Amino acid sequence: MSKVYIRSQDRESLYCFGSSYNALCYSNDTVRRKGAKEPAVRHTICISDGCLEKLGEYETKERCLEILDEIHKECGTYYQSTGGLNIPDMLFEKTVVYQMPEK
Repeated sequence: MSKVYIRSQDRESLYCFGSSYNALCYSNDTVRRKGAKEPAVRHTICISDGCLEKLGEYETKERCLEILDEIHKECGTYYQSTGGLNIPDMLFEKTVVYQMPEK
């Protein structure tokens, strides 16, 4: 798996997923917003190495799953070198920086 550096939505944190952090997950919780009659559901993507840290918050669960799919796709990204004189074709891990999108 390629290392993927993930920049949090608020741009204040950078995590190296694939070495020390071992899980990305969708999470939701119900919150009461000031002045709102009904409680709201907060949809987030978190990274974990034993404790959860929020990477970003989005409007829907479906949006969170789309973003997890994008990160998943980046985890399998490799460079392929074309061989030359007595050097075979080779694959190299590609380091990726993924910026968590705004809402």
